[in-house]
Amino acid sequence: MLFYSTLKDKYLRVVFVLSFLTLFFLSFVAFMKLQNTPSPLVIHFDAYKGIDFFGGKTDIFGILFSAFVIILMNFFLADFLYNRQRFLSYLFSFGSLVISILILIAISVIISVN
Repeated sequence: MLFYSTLKDKYLRVVFVLSFLTLFFLSFVAFMKLQNTPSPLVIHFDAYKGIDFFGGKTDIFGILFSAFVIILMNFFLADFLYNRQRFLSYLFSFGSLVISILILIAISVIISVN
C-alpha cells in the first residue's frame, strides 16, 4: 500500500500534516491579502540600495507552488526510505516543516511590505 509506512508513524504524520496545513493557510492568506493589491509588488528590499526586485502575484504563488512541490517530494522520499533508514525519514519530515515555516516568514514579509 502506498504511503502506509509513513502514515502509520505518528511523528511523520503530524509533521507532514502541519507542513501542508501551514502552506494551505499561507496560500489562503496570500490570496486574500493580495487580491486587491496593484500589480508591481516589492519582492526584495535592501536596506542600503532600497527596492531591488519587483514582481507580480504570480511570483508569490510560484514560491508557494515550489514549496508544495518540495514538501511533496520530501513526503515521497520519507515514505521510500522509511523501512531502510528511519532517521532519514524523520530528517525529511522535519526539513519540510522548517521549509514551510521559512516560506511562511518570507511570504508574510512580502505581504507586510506591500
